[in-house]
Amino acid sequence: MKMPRFFWVALISTVVIADGCKKQADAREKDHTSGIRVEPQMQPDGPPTVLFDINPVPAPSADTHLYECTYQARGQTARFRLSYKQTSPIAGEFPVGSAEGSFLAVSGSENSILLEDLKKALDAKEFPRKVSRIRELPFNAAILGEHQSRDASGGYSNRPKGDWTLLKLFLPKGGDDGEVFLNINPVMGKAEFSIKDSDYGNYVLEQLAKVI
Repeated sequence: MKMPRFFWVALISTVVIADGCKKQADAREKDHTSGIRVEPQMQPDGPPTVLFDINPVPAPSADTHLYECTYQARGQTARFRLSYKQTSPIAGEFPVGSAEGSFLAVSGSENSILLEDLKKALDAKEFPRKVSRIRELPFNAAILGEHQSRDASGGYSNRPKGDWTLLKLFLPKGGDDGEVFLNINPVMGKAEFSIKDSDYGNYVLEQLAKVI
């Protein structure tokens, strides 16, 4: 069976996942409660990420994860929903699984501050203009790790086991014009966007602006 292009791109990328998934650790691991002010921060050895709150809600099927997402910063609250489901298990010499999902728009979202912070985190060069809102933004995803924990340097490891799931999203669904990391921790009630490559910054920011 011929595998989709995004699957092979993801498979190759897992070889360098430690470099691509550098994250902030110490300060953000203390953010166990919802409703706090969360903004991107710069680590000396890595780019900023955008951390936001997630709250699980009933999904249409047992194999689907559905979250209400909020980002509060500088007096604004952005709201959107995240839905995804795994479509193949993690397997192979360089273990990777696949998934598919969508970002879903929520009315009344105040997104300008979130977009400003995403622009920095994704190293986008331009702020999206004349964006038309859409109800849903579908994506494909590679599952790069499950039950991950953060180490002292801010990277991820499965020893000891933790509660993070590491995804790499491909936009649009069925293509790979844009890529971005999305890491999810339902136990903490947190998720984060992290840069894959600055070349994707403008495209990813423009697409996310349609729904967040």
